[in-house]
Amino acid sequence: MKRILVTGATGFVGANVVKALSLKKDTELYVTARRTSDFRRLADVMPQIKEVCYIQLEDREQVFALLERVKPEIVYHIATYGGFPNQTDQIQILQTNLLATTHLLDAAIQYGATSFINTGSSSEYGIKSTPMKETDLCEPVNFYGITKLAATNYCTMQGKNSLTKVCTLRLFSPYGELEDPTRLYASIVNSLLKNERPKLSRPHSVRDFIEIEKVVQVYEQIVDANFQSGDVINVGSGKQQTIQEFYNLIAKKMDKADIEPIWGEAPPRANEPEMWEADITKLKSLLPNL
Repeated sequence: MKRILVTGATGFVGANVVKALSLKKDTELYVTARRTSDFRRLADVMPQIKEVCYIQLEDREQVFALLERVKPEIVYHIATYGGFPNQTDQIQILQTNLLATTHLLDAAIQYGATSFINTGSSSEYGIKSTPMKETDLCEPVNFYGITKLAATNYCTMQGKNSLTKVCTLRLFSPYGELEDPTRLYASIVNSLLKNERPKLSRPHSVRDFIEIEKVVQVYEQIVDANFQSGDVINVGSGKQQTIQEFYNLIAKKMDKADIEPIWGEAPPRANEPEMWEADITKLKSLLPNL
């Protein structure tokens, strides 16, 4: 049996990854959570989870004790904080994104994990005018991006200097099932299901949207890919869309194309870029069948 540990398992990306892993017969699945975590996204797969490990990832002693006991072969580190507008506590952003990552990776290395898959963010790049490459200079414009970049850099350093194979999946804009209702895709779908006009921000704002199913496939397949330990790998569609284009796509799929959104009702992000597109050359070379 292959022992796998997933952090951030009750969140949008984490829950989708856990659901996919729960279908594998040769897997012993461990997930971390806080006592206050909401397990609604995982309700139907709880019987397939070997153990829910209640832990504070910012506590180094707790993390090392857990990894010593479980000794996972693969660690998927998906826990994050600060990506939502209301997540502004800088101490918690620092603890969750940087300290937790360093504790987990150090413990994974010490206790013999073969693979450590870190989760990064396109926010690490900052504002760019061309498709974002992993080799670009990163210039994050907020504290969240700074902490995610610091964690990525730590994973790169340790990956190059340890026997554990480490990479960071730098996610762009995943969307789909189980997404938080306040997020763009979910808010559009929920409004259209009620035949209401969604309240959106700017029609010409851009994102590199990628279906959560494809993101999950990357997490599943990357452990067997021939990446260099320490690598950073963009995970996006490779093509940006405007919010209006994204809305039109969803509305058409739902047969609700006659419903027009109300623009300017939702607040836009600060530092809204004109370009938000992943260069996915590396991803395609590693996972050509994706």
